[in-house]
Amino acid sequence: MSEVIITDEAIESIILNATLSVDGVFDTWRGIEEYIPYVNKDKKRPHGVDFVIQNNILSANVFIVAKYGYDLRKIGAEVQKNIKLRIETMTPFKVGKINVIIEDVKYEH
Repeated sequence: MSEVIITDEAIESIILNATLSVDGVFDTWRGIEEYIPYVNKDKKRPHGVDFVIQNNILSANVFIVAKYGYDLRKIGAEVQKNIKLRIETMTPFKVGKINVIIEDVKYEH
């Protein structure tokens, strides 16, 4: 029987697209490497996503920048809901815990 392999990059892409499609999300937070690129030499959390899969259950931390003027609680809940929906419909994994960490709020010009 054939085997299907889903790479970490593909899962990260699903999580990123699910996050960025939520109204009120400005971007994902990349940490200090946004300002000093050589700081992030090990490439951990380069796109504001950190996840682990154990026993076919995905848990993730998503670091976001929210748009000014939006309800941060609603943004967080919508990001969680969107990630869960996409991961569970596009992959064989179930979703455990999704932590949404709002690192910054930016005013949109």
